Amino acid sequence: MALALDLEFDPGVATYVERPRTLLVRGRDVELCFWISRKCGTESFIVFRRQAAATVPAFRAEQQFCAELMEASQRAGLDLAIRKLQSILAARVANATRLELLPYVQAARRSRGISVFIDAVMTHMRRHPVSSFHAIETSLRPTFDWRDIRSATCLLVHRGDLAINFNERLRTSSSVTLGANQ
Repeated sequence: MALALDLEFDPGVATYVERPRTLLVRGRDVELCFWISRKCGTESFIVFRRQAAATVPAFRAEQQFCAELMEASQRAGLDLAIRKLQSILAARVANATRLELLPYVQAARRSRGISVFIDAVMTHMRRHPVSSFHAIETSLRPTFDWRDIRSATCLLVHRGDLAINFNERLRTSSSVTLGANQ
């Protein structure tokens, strides 16, 4: 789930598919976790590998298996990245933040009037390029319900129009800035 959240909130990702295919390594099929299509037109795959046991032989065996997996991906003409458990654990806070934002993003996608809220949030952000969830909601409170504004703000973060530091715990005081798409 952590990898899916990472892809879901990557504004450079156009689409992704879970468990798209397998690669034959050592006579057995290894299931790839994701196929990713980026907005720039490139495609790649991700496979998740568990950590080897904490022994030198187990570590070497895993290194050898990963090398064979990369060779199989090259033979198949695939751009493959291998992700390990420590990369997921290192992103614990970012994943928790993404998980907190996701319900608001989903609510915004279902909202019929979301474009009005998006316009209001972006107008605020153009006036105040560094803001917070609280400041955005407070400035727009006389006209709109804070939940609609929060949903629009989260959707804009999801799209990359606004940015937050995913490596900090999410709070109403969290800094919101204009994103890479602006």
